[in-house]
Amino acid sequence: MMMLRLAFASLLAALCGSSIAQSAPYPDGPRIPSLPESSFERIDRALRERAATAVDADALFVRGLQATMDPGARIADYAAAWRLRPADILLLSSLADACMLRAVPTWADCASLDPASRFASRDPDNAVAWVLLAERAKQRGDAPGMREQLAHAAGRLRFDSYRERGGAVVWRVLAAVPAVAREPETPFAAAALGSLRADVAANEAATMCQRGAPGVGEEVEGSCRRLARTMAERADTWSARLVGLAIAWSWASDAAEQGRVAAERDRVSASSLECNGAKLALIEGLNRDAGSREAARRIQANAIEDATTMGEPAVCAKLVERARDAKFL
Repeated sequence: MMMLRLAFASLLAALCGSSIAQSAPYPDGPRIPSLPESSFERIDRALRERAATAVDADALFVRGLQATMDPGARIADYAAAWRLRPADILLLSSLADACMLRAVPTWADCASLDPASRFASRDPDNAVAWVLLAERAKQRGDAPGMREQLAHAAGRLRFDSYRERGGAVVWRVLAAVPAVAREPETPFAAAALGSLRADVAANEAATMCQRGAPGVGEEVEGSCRRLARTMAERADTWSARLVGLAIAWSWASDAAEQGRVAAERDRVSASSLECNGAKLALIEGLNRDAGSREAARRIQANAIEDATTMGEPAVCAKLVERARDAKFL
């Protein structure tokens, strides 16, 4: 199965689907750009060959990303990658996310490493780790423990999944393959595969905090309101910010507060849509002349580099500015 091909096609579908609300020169909405088939086939083959013989942390992480139908293999690869580079917060957070999947018995690496607790210890101001611990308590049937961890999460300053950093890892793996390292499509392929990680903590926060959801009572209102504001204002992905706003809307005390939250949601959605439009324009640039292809490659490469230190909203703001300066928009 061509995992890269599927990842890129999924990315295009998501970008086009979420951009329907934008004005576009196409009467039936945004057009899905055609894919340069030969380039993506070469990139996909290079990734599969590197993953098949993975021995370094980057390649093991990429192999874990590709193991979408085998959670045990994904966990084993993430754990092996983390053991080789234990200071890397992306590897630890990815393993913590993967280990949230229930299994009986518990996956051996999850039981022995306890990545969620390690994550919270390494990154104590990050609400994401504490949300994972709250969900784990919930899975055990420990309601007081869940509320305690949720209160910890509500008091944290950040909500960082580090998901967007995955693109840089994939790109480093591809950069070691001379045949595809300079392909204009390579940074786009790296970003598509690197973002395959789900926003696990955001999804868990919704199940524990969305007012009216099963098991969500008034005793968590204070924690959930505070956590929702952290997510809405400081989460490192658009999806987590929108989840935070959905939680905030559910706890709004009156129509006026709901209106303020809805207006904030519209602003976040508009910024996300603007970013999606810029990404589509860059991908379309891959089908143009050599100068356009190189310009698109450079902008996407810069975005991958930005994502190693910035969250998705900040990366998107710079990408949109560069795309506009290069006349893609």
